[in-house]
Amino acid sequence: MSARLLALRGTPARLVKAFARLAAPPDTATPMFPMLVVEAVTSRPWSSATFDGERHRFELRLHGDALAVGDALDRLIELLPEADFDLPGEIVAEARLASVRVDPDPGVAALALVIEVVTVVD
Repeated sequence: MSARLLALRGTPARLVKAFARLAAPPDTATPMFPMLVVEAVTSRPWSSATFDGERHRFELRLHGDALAVGDALDRLIELLPEADFDLPGEIVAEARLASVRVDPDPGVAALALVIEVVTVVD
């Protein structure tokens, strides 16, 4: 799985790398796997009565072979809610696939995804 990281740093960059690992086929010898493209990322402070953290929103595209794109989406749906993320000093309180839509892209299968993550300071 390939991920274009733009100029991401810190928590957003680590989360995108984790999304790419989650979506990647378990068999690394698989010849066809989709590309994960980062379209936009927003992060903003978040707090509750007892916690401080951030809300992150990732607009991503998966594109490539139709079967591989479908398999990657299935893995994200299954693994994202319970995934362990390596975020020094932070804990993921919630990670969810907020939306999925077919993205018209001639010649390849493409899905536009929105993933939302809430992190709290550990």
